[in-house]
Amino acid sequence: MLKRLFQRMGGHQPVELPGYTALGLMREGSMSSLFKAREQETGRIVAIKIHKPQARKAVEKLEAQYRDFTEGQITASFDHPNVIKCFDQGALAGVDYLILEYLEGMTLASLMAGDSKRLEGRRLSYVRQAAAAMAHVHSRRFIHHDCCLKNLFVTNDDQVKLIDFGLATPLLDRPALATRTGTVEVLAPEVLRREPSDYRVDIFAWGVVAYQVLCGHWPFESPEHHQTLSKILNVHPVPLDRRVPGLPVDVSNLIMRCLEKEPLKRLSTETTIVGVLERHRDVRV
Repeated sequence: MLKRLFQRMGGHQPVELPGYTALGLMREGSMSSLFKAREQETGRIVAIKIHKPQARKAVEKLEAQYRDFTEGQITASFDHPNVIKCFDQGALAGVDYLILEYLEGMTLASLMAGDSKRLEGRRLSYVRQAAAAMAHVHSRRFIHHDCCLKNLFVTNDDQVKLIDFGLATPLLDRPALATRTGTVEVLAPEVLRREPSDYRVDIFAWGVVAYQVLCGHWPFESPEHHQTLSKILNVHPVPLDRRVPGLPVDVSNLIMRCLEKEPLKRLSTETTIVGVLERHRDVRV
């Protein structure tokens, strides 16, 4: 248990924390900082996520309008091999913190940008694991709202972990008014149209990720690359089996259904997606 939260960390040098020894800065973002640390009592290596005080107002606005839980409470509620584990969470001295499992590897975004050879034969496994993670999140009645390449982490032993629940909200029994949050490239059309939305925004986002991972192309490409929002609303993707020879037709059809612009035409559950992909565990693309 983190007894007393540090209020400030300067630079990239190791800093002593009550109960933890910081081993260095892993990532600096606009909303939070992520540090590698060692738990002094057990020696366990963890990642400590610290929300920046200046970003707290935006988080409080999200919590007041759309959820009754903090990011730490949401993350700690999951228990699945494809979802990052949260060991502890809370707020001290006005600063939110999460104690997370330490992951070695890289995001899918970094992997696709660099080590393309590592992807060969593993693409379908990666998207299947991402679907399993999302199915678990939905089973706990939450919506992630930002399933994208940078929020899917691939460990050194090829295990996919869904990370960053900063935008997650409870899964309500009725559609909620959509807001434009999350990574633009995976936003569902109903979100862009400011229409009520539900868990199917995650299904659409997963479909975008699966399409990208399997064929290396964003599904809504067009000559006018800068018109991102217009593409999502108006462009129909090239069927995936045309881009990926050897991909089972039912897998291609499944992913294309996830990319339907009208929510009612999309697949209804991530569990269905996982079921189809499980039948093709031995397929290497």
